[in-house]
This record gives sequence, C-alpha cells and structure tokens, in this order.
Amino acid sequence: MTRPPRLLAVVQVAALVAGIAGVVTAGPSSAAPPAGAISSNVEFVTNLPETQTAISLNFIGDTMFVSAESGVFSYDVSDPRAPKLLGTLPHYIWENEDVDVDAARHLLFVSRDPRGFTSPATTAFPYGAVEVYDVSNPAVFKPVSVTLLPTGHTTTCVGGCRWTWTGGPATSPLDAHDWGFGRPLYGLDMKDPAHPVQCAHPIDTNRSDGKTSYAHDVQVDATGVAWVSGDGGVRGYWVTGKHRDPVDGKVKTATGCDPVPYAGGGTVLGRDDTRGGLMHNAWRDLKAKVDGARGDVLYATEEVTGASSCAGYGKFAIYDLRGSFHGEGWRNTAQTHFRLKQLSTWTPERQAGSNGCDSAHYFTDRGDQVLAGAYYTQGTRFLDVSNPRHPRQIAYYRPNDANTWAAYWHKGYVFVADNARGVDVIRLTGAAARAGAVAGAPAVTAPLLPAGRSLADIGMTRDPVWAWMCGGTPADLTAR
Repeated sequence: MTRPPRLLAVVQVAALVAGIAGVVTAGPSSAAPPAGAISSNVEFVTNLPETQTAISLNFIGDTMFVSAESGVFSYDVSDPRAPKLLGTLPHYIWENEDVDVDAARHLLFVSRDPRGFTSPATTAFPYGAVEVYDVSNPAVFKPVSVTLLPTGHTTTCVGGCRWTWTGGPATSPLDAHDWGFGRPLYGLDMKDPAHPVQCAHPIDTNRSDGKTSYAHDVQVDATGVAWVSGDGGVRGYWVTGKHRDPVDGKVKTATGCDPVPYAGGGTVLGRDDTRGGLMHNAWRDLKAKVDGARGDVLYATEEVTGASSCAGYGKFAIYDLRGSFHGEGWRNTAQTHFRLKQLSTWTPERQAGSNGCDSAHYFTDRGDQVLAGAYYTQGTRFLDVSNPRHPRQIAYYRPNDANTWAAYWHKGYVFVADNARGVDVIRLTGAAARAGAVAGAPAVTAPLLPAGRSLADIGMTRDPVWAWMCGGTPADLTAR
C-alpha cells in the first residue's frame, strides 16, 4: 500500500502512548439483578459498570479483555463472582467489534474502523488500522505495531494467529475500486507482529453473486476453516495445509494470504440489496447433526437494524452445508445465484415478553448445541439447537435497559457485553446448566415488558452520525 502521511503515523503513536498512561478506577460491581425479564434458570452474578460502552470480549486463560468505546480493560476473572480490574487502555475505539487475542504469544489486536478516527464520523477517512499490543503483563498494554489498511472494523486471527484478516466498511474515494457497499478482507502476515506484512491482494472478493462487497467478520472452526460472513452469504476457507481447490480442481497450499475455498455460499438473508443488511457472523458446529451426518451444520446471524417492520429485522439462521462443497459458492455465481439451504430461523418476534423486535447479533456455542445469543434490546437468549430444524429457547436474560451486543461462555459462566450496561456476568442453573442435559430443559418464554414500552425508550433511535451502528444502508455508510 502507499505509505501514509508521516503526520498520521505520529498521531497514532501519540494516541497509543497517551492511552497507556491513563488510569480508570473500577466502580463497585452490582450484585442486584436489573429490572427486566430474567428466566428462573438464569442467575445474575454481577455487573462491571466501568465498562458501560462494552462492545466485545475475549479471554487468555482467566484474564478477560473488554473492548469498549472508551478503551480496553483487562480483568482477572478466576473468580467470576468478583472480577478484578487489572489494567486499562483509555483510547477511543470504533469499533473493534470482535476483539481477538493470540493466547500463545500474549498479543491483543484492536481493529480501528475508518469511522472511528474523526468527529463527526465519516467513511471519507481513507484508512482503517490494526493495532497490536503485548499483554504478557495484562495490567500493561504495551504497543507493538500499528498498520494502516484500506478498512477496519473486525480483525480476526487465522492459522493460529500467523495471519490476521480485517474486514470493514467502504472507505474514501481515494480507493480506486468500485466495490460499493463495504470492502473485502485485508490480510496481514503476523509472523513478526512488530512488522506485519500486508498480503499482496484482498481476500474473499466477488462474494455477493460475483460482486465484491462487505466482508464483515471471520470465525475459525475447530478444523481451522475460516468462515467469512458479510453481504450476501457465508463462505469458508482453508488457511493452512494442502487441499484440492473445488473451484479449479488443483491441489494448493493454503495460507492466510492465499486461502483455498472449502464450502459455503450465498444466502437469501443478509443481502444489502434486498434486506438492507448483511450476514454478521457464523460458526460451524462439528458435533451438530443434520439427517444423521455431522459437520454440515452452519449457524449464522443476519444483522438488520432499524427495520420498518418486525419481519425486516435480522434473524438467527441455521444452514445445511451439503451441496456447497464443490465450489458452488464461488463458481460463476453471477449467473447461478447459488444459495445455501436454510434449515430454520429464530428471532424474538412473537415470543412472549418481546415488546417490539430487534436484530440478531453475536452468539457463542457452549459446545453441546446450546447457544448464547445477543439481540440488542431483547437481551441474551439461550437456544437449544440440537434439532437444527427447530431451535428453541431454554433461558433468557433481558434487562429493561439492554443493548446487548454479544455473550461469551467462560468456565460455566456467561459474560455479556452490553453497550449500555457494561459487562454483566450471569449463569445458567438447573438442567440448562448441565452440558448434554438440555433435552430435559423446558422451553421458556419471557414475560411482557411494561405496557407501552418501545425501543425508543431505551435509546434505540437512529443516530445522525452513527446511524444504526453496524448494519446500515449504503446511504448511511456514505453519510458516515
């Protein structure tokens, strides 16, 4: 890439150094359950109020890292009932929506969105960035490198963190590509994290019926396949080893800069042109079965916020990967319009207790077909997906002031990243708490919120600058 202006690099380094010098004192944690709807099999444990603008979390052992709009926090969570603040990096961050770590090398990655560098926010800013920190001492965030890229929003380790992939929205007119809504992935070789090397070409191009569009985020399954969600669908790639490319039939050595297609493809959901949103994140559960076969089940969420009706909001969906292992999601898709087989969808709509609607967002898998999923104002929902054609709710946690972005399993507890409340720590109880026992847990539904309550009551209004946060329309992105 073209070298950035020296002034910008100086500003970045100054911001990092200034961030490390700051100190945030932890406020008293809250042990009283919040007002709202909490099922009888969910125990509220505590809340970390200093993380009020929490966006995403990750863990290295019993150290939890919280990425918030106000910076990054580290906690000792060896006792989940009493997390201890270790260190802070005060630093305005947008959005770092899926903060990642390299547990082996004790590195933390921060993805800087082009909309997070200026006020007001705008995609006219020509760069995103990946910041790398050494957190071998989790109380100190030691800057290792800053690399400017044509976009930024999420940064994910692939190939055991030998590489990172960064996705994000469209950037300035300085980018000569006519890609429209969003950008593909940009890879960095992190063999030497102090001197990352950008891959020679973008990754996951031509993703939406042959058109290059927004590649939003990446999740890596237990076999090492990296699943890329974004506008138009979800596709998986090998990033290590030798594999036959199903598109051209040749055996190739996969790397993070030159991945080999595996499976996946287009979806009916998550299309900017028809749904006003995108496929947000995905996970292949190798233990899940469909028609008796394992390895063919893909969970995914569609993000659509600010829809005009409940039917328009983003859904959680389950897909059957069969029929996509021979390059169907890559080969001639401008003509074939290949679509994955959708087995089911689930939303809080028409669930007892849902006063309005909201989009699906991040989810995590406990490992036994129990998922903890975030639904913004509808809080955290626990789904039994052991029957991929019929997901069912087994527990819920929905504060009245929820703006829930993600929920993470860690040693029997669930840590909830809520952009309004901060981090909530909760725990399933009873049959729902026992791995493999969900078949005996009854389906549950939430009681109604107080009559007359609306999304606007808890701050879910369209911001004139940020629009609807992640999933906006092309007009929103241009405006931002």
